[in-house]
Amino acid sequence: MKNHVFQNGHLIQTNKKFSALKQKQKEWITNKLRQRYIKMMKYPNVKLRPNKRDQILDEVYDLISEKEIWVPFHEVEKHYYSKITSFIRIHRKQFENQIEDESNQTESFR
Repeated sequence: MKNHVFQNGHLIQTNKKFSALKQKQKEWITNKLRQRYIKMMKYPNVKLRPNKRDQILDEVYDLISEKEIWVPFHEVEKHYYSKITSFIRIHRKQFENQIEDESNQTESFR
């Protein structure tokens, strides 16, 4: 019981890992992080500034707390920073596809 704390009527494991979450929870957290990160991006190949990245992390961690998913902040932070490059890659692909679609539409109108 050295790694557990009784908090708000719940027994909470203090050394819990992100990987110990259920698959649905991990996907939900990753999707929220990705959506907010991509929404904040203005350019497809540029990382956000640290203050914007931290703002997104804080907002999503608040959502995690509201949903009563217990995972330490540093675990979510570690997962988030490991996924940033994939978020940028996804955004770049979406941006390129959008440009291709727009160019195809303009060609079909000619």
